[in-house]
Amino acid sequence: MNKLDFFRKLTGVVELEKVGEVHIDSRKILKDDIFIAIRSGNDYVRKALEKGAAFVFYDDKNIKISDKRAIHVEDSIRFLQKIAKDYRETLNVKIIGITGSEGKTSTKDILYTLLSSEYKGKKTNGNYNNHLGVPLTLLRLEEDDEFLALEMGMSELGEIKFLSEIASPDYAIITNIGDSHLEFLKTRDNVFKAKTELLEYVEPKNRILYGNDPYLKILEGKKVGDSTKTDYRITNFVQNKEGSKFKLEYLDSELELVSNLYGEYNALNLSFAIGMAIEMNVPIKKIKESCKNLKLTEMRFEKINLYNKTFINDAYNASPVAMRVSLETFDEIFRGEYKVVILGDMLELGEESRKLHEGLSKIIEKLELDEVYLVGDEMMYLYEKLSHHRCFYYKKVEEIKERIKDIKSGACILLKASNGISLNTILN
Repeated sequence: MNKLDFFRKLTGVVELEKVGEVHIDSRKILKDDIFIAIRSGNDYVRKALEKGAAFVFYDDKNIKISDKRAIHVEDSIRFLQKIAKDYRETLNVKIIGITGSEGKTSTKDILYTLLSSEYKGKKTNGNYNNHLGVPLTLLRLEEDDEFLALEMGMSELGEIKFLSEIASPDYAIITNIGDSHLEFLKTRDNVFKAKTELLEYVEPKNRILYGNDPYLKILEGKKVGDSTKTDYRITNFVQNKEGSKFKLEYLDSELELVSNLYGEYNALNLSFAIGMAIEMNVPIKKIKESCKNLKLTEMRFEKINLYNKTFINDAYNASPVAMRVSLETFDEIFRGEYKVVILGDMLELGEESRKLHEGLSKIIEKLELDEVYLVGDEMMYLYEKLSHHRCFYYKKVEEIKERIKDIKSGACILLKASNGISLNTILN
């Protein structure tokens, strides 16, 4: 069913001629869009109607509007989730649910590119991966879409199960079980339970999992990794400033792949996506061609030239694993160059935060780094542990902005931190 017919049936307005996008932010409303007012969004119901919204759904009982386009519902959030589930059930679309502690956004971006070479489809935009973002993503689908690369995030047990009930995924990718979300879930065992809620909805033959992960390798499904026991095995990885090359062995076949992406971790993300594309019958020739020019969401090892320096902006997210592989990749790619790293706090690590920040000292001290800058409350623990001869500490991001301009011309500079630190703003 197309979106227009869906909303005709939902509202009973059969003469409805056009329906645009569904939004919960009134600032994004254009003519013929749908506005679902949640929380303080109820204050902007009239504004959305003035902007030409086809319909506005709101749950504030104190609002009195005679416009037939304004419809009161009991609970706006539950209403959004229910209509997204109902709409998804009318579509003939294959949904790939993607989750994991690291790499899920990059895997989603890569998978979208590979599948788009053969099919029409969509992917999760930005961080629309929660109880509001997933329904909005589903409501962006069109009747002729053939796939959706759907990122699924969580902060507590039961959240991915809830998202899966709404989205009904046909396929699943789980990238790994790491230390992200320890603040809320306390242990890796709980992270494992939370992430694998997705698998309750996907049969084993349609799952792709990280075969090197001690939690995931024992589960049913196809595995990706560098072990001979994996279904998709990564070998012969090499990289330089232009990108990377590696082989992917599977069944009785072998793919030689060239990519514009850096890092063994991205070879892994690529392999998740390639494995899924092969399972979904994308021709090998199209897969290989697509790998040469991949574009990831901003702040994923993004190369930026500024102030006669080369910045690698990897400041969207950070966990101990992601921090380590980012540092090692940066060090290898720019070997022989003047290298500077600017690191901000890793968030949501709970009681383990101090130990995990201090643990980065072993990695940093074995790399060939010329300068190290640390920013944030948690990074103080690392600063106290480091013996690097040129290490500097700042409490706030604003304090380091001017210092960056004084770093040696021609330097290569890595930015890495959790997104909540806003480390990327030093480039503004």
